[in-house]
Amino acid sequence: MSGPAWDPAAEAVLKRRSEQLARLHQAPDAADDVEVLVVRLRDEHYAVQTQHLRAVQLASGITPVPSTPSFVVGIVSVRGEIVTLLDLATMIGLGGSRDVGAQAAVLLLGMPGMRAGLVVDEVLSVERMRLDSLQPSLSRREFARGVGPNDTIVLDLEALFGSGRFTVSDE
Repeated sequence: MSGPAWDPAAEAVLKRRSEQLARLHQAPDAADDVEVLVVRLRDEHYAVQTQHLRAVQLASGITPVPSTPSFVVGIVSVRGEIVTLLDLATMIGLGGSRDVGAQAAVLLLGMPGMRAGLVVDEVLSVERMRLDSLQPSLSRREFARGVGPNDTIVLDLEALFGSGRFTVSDE
């Protein structure tokens, strides 16, 4: 018994297709053109890269957790998973904690090791931005990548959570 015959023309076609698919996958990031979700926090617009999110939804039935920092809104069950809700505005220094009320707009994080949701005032749009064309942030905060169109501040969630300031211990 013999296997399928080797066909150099078919192999060339498959190789060309795989190279095209590889370029398609790399194209948005290669030019620093990323997809962002624009949200409103207080009276300002902020953007987070969608690659760091797994879902956006309204959350209800939020349970407050006593003796937690002011940026912890509470916990909620999302499809059977208990998720800690964090107030993004408080985390980046926009003022005191909020009263969430009956429902809250939540960005569920899709970052490794993070089972949390970020509470925002309103979800506005999904846009594409070029990271290399951002203006420097006046605040010079490490979690602000820069300022984009319409004075939208692009947040760096990896820097925000990597700082260690928002780690809650059991002690």
